[in-house]
Amino acid sequence: MALQIEDDLSQILGETEYSHRYDVWLWYTLLFYDSAFNPQNFADFGMRDKMARYLQTRTWRVEELLKERRKQLVHKREIEWITEDRRTTEWMTREIQNSTGHSQLDNYFDLKEKDLPIAILDVWQRDITQKINLLRDLKQRWGNHRSNDKVYTWFKDDNQKSQFAWDWLEKNSSVFTLGSTAFETYEDILIFFDKANYSQEQKELYIGKIKKGWGQKKYRENLKDKAQYNFVISDKAIDNLDKLAARYEISRARTLEILIEMEVEKNDHIPERIRTLQLLRSP
Repeated sequence: MALQIEDDLSQILGETEYSHRYDVWLWYTLLFYDSAFNPQNFADFGMRDKMARYLQTRTWRVEELLKERRKQLVHKREIEWITEDRRTTEWMTREIQNSTGHSQLDNYFDLKEKDLPIAILDVWQRDITQKINLLRDLKQRWGNHRSNDKVYTWFKDDNQKSQFAWDWLEKNSSVFTLGSTAFETYEDILIFFDKANYSQEQKELYIGKIKKGWGQKKYRENLKDKAQYNFVISDKAIDNLDKLAARYEISRARTLEILIEMEVEKNDHIPERIRTLQLLRSP
């Protein structure tokens, strides 16, 4: 159900249905294109009240503004694909800023999630057809861009991998981490590589090195509770050990660990084997 509002601005505009998007558009349109509009002249009022006070003495502007709004704002179906997640919002904001030339908006009030890129597009003084074409182009490019996300799948199951990636990049590609915040999540990784000026080949190279570094880190951690020993065993024993390791696709060391754990738990193979050997040695 649409929110209804009755205040001075709604009376001036002749509409009681509240729209945050309309408020944002009107605010920045007045700020950018009405040189007489100075928010500081209405210090004791909120955003809607400031606009109302300004338009109360310029009622002739109201119809012009409403007409301009109809010409400037694309239909909501054209922006429904823009989701609220941080990655989409940041990508869209950069791309729309580059396309429109609006490097930033004066954030008198907080523009959250997709409100910011949509506001930039809305106040861009261009034909609505051009805006629609830009949005459809961005939608296609965003889909193509995300189709390469499979290269990041390895990071998805464990945020510690993303945190390790930050440490690795800090040491090996620090020029690209300047001004960035340390990674905490999988989404942080995606946003970083969205912004980084890497080719696809370079991304894959770095991710491959990060994965290799992670494997080495885990290997070193596993060695902390282990010691290295050298044993002399028969060629036949080595051959059997290799066959077991290959059968279960585990290492020699892990095969030995499992055999030892089983014997400690059940204590049946070694005593039996010793008794057999003793019998064989008896006269």
